[in-house]
Amino acid sequence: MAEASAADASAEIVVVNRYSLRDAQAFASAATALAARVRDQGDPGVLSYRFHCSDQTTAWAVVRYADAAAWIGHHDLAMAWPEMAALRAAADLDEVLLACEPTAEMQDWIDRLTLRPRLRSLGHPVAGFQR
Repeated sequence: MAEASAADASAEIVVVNRYSLRDAQAFASAATALAARVRDQGDPGVLSYRFHCSDQTTAWAVVRYADAAAWIGHHDLAMAWPEMAALRAAADLDEVLLACEPTAEMQDWIDRLTLRPRLRSLGHPVAGFQR
């Protein structure tokens, strides 16, 4: 069986967002509504969309995208939704960990959303596998 190269695995993007909660209950409600809408009406390249609350002050989102186009498509759709506004009202986005090097198109979005100060790219994949 041939092993996949790093280039084969580089299309998928995993993002981890860390939030500071203003209202944990409101965040959980907003995340539930947003996840349902993304599942039903979102970009089909969103492979998984999960939210976690560590405690009453910190929450996380872990999102898998098929590729950069899915990341952009998701943001093109979801940023204007009321469910996203409710999430932003309940929490501050403190950090974005991006498991890739952003494409030029992604960088345009990052700059428009003023994410640069909160964003860390984990770089390009060099080894690994996915089942």
